[in-house]
Amino acid sequence: MKIIDLTKDYFRSLSRELAAKIPDMPALAKNVKFQRMAVLVIVAVILSFLITPEFYISHPQFKIGSIAPKDIKADKDLLVEDRASTEQKKRESIQGTKSVYDYDNALAEHLVSSASSAFSKMRIFLKDPANEGLTGLPSPFSNKAFHGAINQFQQSLGIKLSEQELRILLQENFSESLEEKIVQLLRAVYVNRYFVNTRLLAQDMSLGITLRNVRTQQEQNLADLSDLLSLENAYDLLIQEAGALLQGQKKEVRQTVLSFTKRLIQPNVTFNRNATEKKKAETLDTVKPVFFLVQKNEMIVREGQKISELDKEKLDAFYSRKGQESLADFSVLLGIFLTIVILSLVLYFWRTRNWPKRQERSIVNSLFLSTISVFSILMVKAGIFISDAVNRAFPTLSTEAFLYAIPFAAGAMLVAVLTNRNLALVLTIFLSFLVSFLFDYDIKMSLFCFLGSVAASYHVVSCRQRSAFFKAGLFLGFFNMAVIICLSLVFKAPLSIDLIARLAMGLAGGLLSGILVAGLTPLLESIFNYTTDIKLLELANLNSPIFQRMMMEAPGTYNHSVVVASLVEAAAEAIGANPLLAKVSAYYHDIGKLKKPLYFIENQRNGDNRHDKLSPRMSGLVIISHVKDGCEIAQQAKLGKEITDIIREHHGTGLVRFFYDKAKKDKDTSISSLPESDFRYPGPKPQTKEAGLVLLGDAIEASSRTLSNPTPSRISNLVHDRIEKIFMDGQLDECELTMRDLSRIAEIFIRILNGIFHHRVNYPEQSDRESAHRKDANGHIDSKPSEKGKN
Repeated sequence: MKIIDLTKDYFRSLSRELAAKIPDMPALAKNVKFQRMAVLVIVAVILSFLITPEFYISHPQFKIGSIAPKDIKADKDLLVEDRASTEQKKRESIQGTKSVYDYDNALAEHLVSSASSAFSKMRIFLKDPANEGLTGLPSPFSNKAFHGAINQFQQSLGIKLSEQELRILLQENFSESLEEKIVQLLRAVYVNRYFVNTRLLAQDMSLGITLRNVRTQQEQNLADLSDLLSLENAYDLLIQEAGALLQGQKKEVRQTVLSFTKRLIQPNVTFNRNATEKKKAETLDTVKPVFFLVQKNEMIVREGQKISELDKEKLDAFYSRKGQESLADFSVLLGIFLTIVILSLVLYFWRTRNWPKRQERSIVNSLFLSTISVFSILMVKAGIFISDAVNRAFPTLSTEAFLYAIPFAAGAMLVAVLTNRNLALVLTIFLSFLVSFLFDYDIKMSLFCFLGSVAASYHVVSCRQRSAFFKAGLFLGFFNMAVIICLSLVFKAPLSIDLIARLAMGLAGGLLSGILVAGLTPLLESIFNYTTDIKLLELANLNSPIFQRMMMEAPGTYNHSVVVASLVEAAAEAIGANPLLAKVSAYYHDIGKLKKPLYFIENQRNGDNRHDKLSPRMSGLVIISHVKDGCEIAQQAKLGKEITDIIREHHGTGLVRFFYDKAKKDKDTSISSLPESDFRYPGPKPQTKEAGLVLLGDAIEASSRTLSNPTPSRISNLVHDRIEKIFMDGQLDECELTMRDLSRIAEIFIRILNGIFHHRVNYPEQSDRESAHRKDANGHIDSKPSEKGKN
């Protein structure tokens, strides 16, 4: 943690020094164009490294048996490793390495000590008064104590004796003389002799072996292997030594001693495989490669020549040295970097000229597009790696078949869902171009990526349910299959199992794209603060706490917002805007009035107007503040940037005319001289069609409530008059609404307001009752009502 803190402090001090040396640096860093350029350069560098995987070794890849594309001549003397000679030299060095055997010179004494200890314990056991008379029993092994002692005796020696041999040893009471004879036999057999546990190899017989003492770890080379005996030789020596040593003993005793001693004999020389292999590896490390000289101007291969194994070694050495001594690899990287920069600039200017967007979101969109670009290229590279791995597991299917399962369209689908189709098209063109680098400029994969991405992005943009992503993925899968069939016809691919596999992979790639988009959309929506149609549907729930609070605290504002939402939704459908965004934004556009609901006329009760006690300036500030308050509430409720921006813009820089006129009529000159700017909203003006619709709907709905007799002609005049005044005030200058759009909006607003304010026909019964009530009240009828009337 201290290292991290020190690193942070260092970079902070470095940035302060840079800022001091370059006074304009902070202002430059805040410049949107500078930010976009910085993002472009960083992403271009990252993509260049991703697309150029062989940065340090960038040379043609030659295969044995392939045809040389041109004459290749050595430009200087070149040393080339002769791999065949090097391998032969390594084999010879290994063949001259002696095997390592472990020698235990204390094995005989260890066996003698074990035998003496075992015999001594049995004698002590037999001398115990509780065990007297065991030798006379017809079956002493039935005695549990004796049976346990015999088992321990055999286990300590690691041998297994027959019942007959044990009976003879018991008859001899495991005597010291018998023990001494066994000890003498062991020492006589092992004296200055080596017994090996394996059959010696012919190589060992010719080279000799390395004998390593297991006690001291000292090694000695043993050239004469005649002293190395097998266990069969040990048994023959045992019989020779026992002839003189056991003379005069009973036959049964001699056989038992011989059998007992034979079982004790073990090899004192064993083959050590690990040490032998380690010694061979050390020998290989000392072997130096064999080189031969390729002289300057010597022709390595000629054009059209079939490349042999030796030619390939020369070419690899030639290009490896050439790559290390030149800037060829760097030039490839630089070329790709500049290509990406130029392509990005072309697409950027194409987009800004044809599809103008809001400047404050441009840097966010740039970061988002950059992230998706890097993610998409990484995904394609991972898909290529997985395709190669799967091809190795299933070699009957080509690698190209598995490439169609890569979710190429996932990036374009994400951009279409989170932003719009236009940006998705820009990204599609950009990625399709870059994909050609990853597939050796193969146009098939670029076409496949481009067509699938365009189709998927235009299909997924209207998704308003989570399941719609999977439907879009299924649609993309079938579209991919159609594209694969078309490409197969263009490139004359025969109908085969491989084509069927490609179709299946194309379908899988579409489904995988839908799954990725469904999973990543909520994450990216949260990171980049985008608002999708799915989130808008969630926000449109009028049972949410904020609307419940509005119904209780500001019922007039709530009713006003619902009507405005109806107006702008229908108008947005008519002019090609986003009706869902317009509708939800209209729901929330006046939530700032929740902080001071009684200062707005629609929420006032009993004729109590709180503005009567305020100056016009203060009243204007209260009215204007509901925009700022609404933005704060929207940010707290995490409504998203699009809705927050529409709340901020839904009055533009309009004038609070009522209080401005009231201030002008005031007798106090300090009030009447207030400038008009004090009574205007801070803005900005609407930047999108949806924001302009909310502004128009809010103004017209509020004005419609002032109509005393809302006939269709009056409603029409009101709508056209309000739209004209807003237009002439310049409030719609920065949004994308055209005169044609305004005409269509007016038609929709008039139709909906006529439906809201239509006159109702009085029912006959209701008219008679009201007429009678009026006559009674005026005293024009003296007769009493009939009995039927009473009832």
